[in-house]
Amino acid sequence: MRIIPYVLLFLLPVCTQGEEWNMITIRNLYYKASLSKEDSETFKTTVTSIQNPTESIKGYIAVSHMIEAKYVYNPYTKLSYFNKGKVLLENSINIEPNNIELRYLRICVQTSAPSFLGYSNQITTDKTFILQKYSLVNDADLKKRIKDFMLQSGLCTEQEKNLFN
Repeated sequence: MRIIPYVLLFLLPVCTQGEEWNMITIRNLYYKASLSKEDSETFKTTVTSIQNPTESIKGYIAVSHMIEAKYVYNPYTKLSYFNKGKVLLENSINIEPNNIELRYLRICVQTSAPSFLGYSNQITTDKTFILQKYSLVNDADLKKRIKDFMLQSGLCTEQEKNLFN
């Protein structure tokens, strides 16, 4: 079973970056990355090996650094990894402020980051953006992930939850 991530790493760069299943693969790796150090390393290796990444993929590269912080013991190193990811994610959002996937990634990080990091100032902004733009999302996989997150996050009122149905 341990060979599957390595087979995936071998096959992923062969694929065209624009293919929907490729983004689904990246999103699946993102979800698994917080479960173990090995999954985190697989995720980071995969996303950082992509040639000419889109801003969305750069967002996943950014969060791979933030997740990596979870698996190191030195507090300085943890903060360094997290801050590197934060800068990369903010840069991508500045380049593509209307990219809902980047906003989704940021709200996921900000709602789970420890409060002492001070990285929660855009939760309301991103929530409002997602609520306004959700109906325009054409990517069914992304749409489902956003919906699932927003419904379970505790961020939405009952009325806002109805926007996801």
